[in-house]
Amino acid sequence: MCVEWPYIFEDDERLLTETYPSALEPIHFVVTEGETLISYAAVIHTTLEHADHSYQVCGFGNMFTFPPYRGEGHGRKVLQMATDAISQSDVDLAILYCEPKRTAFYEHAGWAITQSPTRFGNATKYEDHDEERMMLFLSDKGKQGRADFDEHPVYVDWTW
Repeated sequence: MCVEWPYIFEDDERLLTETYPSALEPIHFVVTEGETLISYAAVIHTTLEHADHSYQVCGFGNMFTFPPYRGEGHGRKVLQMATDAISQSDVDLAILYCEPKRTAFYEHAGWAITQSPTRFGNATKYEDHDEERMMLFLSDKGKQGRADFDEHPVYVDWTW
């Protein structure tokens, strides 16, 4: 994470050792060779209020493969492990955020782009977020709410 997102490690967070607070029940997915970390991602658990419904959500984030190992399929392996674990969980849906040029990578594992914007804040005070939001709709409740995620903005405090 220090390599890809150095801005996370500023000021009081300079020596950050945990990628997510334990209250979010992070699950870490890794590809290693011996003691060498090659690729990594994490999944957290949270609740999302959206369009008058409360959803149990897995947030997928911190996807990273060290530069010398990129293009060898390690990221796809980590993504598939995490996606399989999410799909077998009891959450309603899963969300990840990525740069637009990365959407095809996630689509291969079944993630879908949703059309409404993601906004930091709430309906009365917010900033638009420019990354793509991709989702998995898992439970019956999640599947029934899919249209709402294309029609109504999603408000979050942060993107994992």
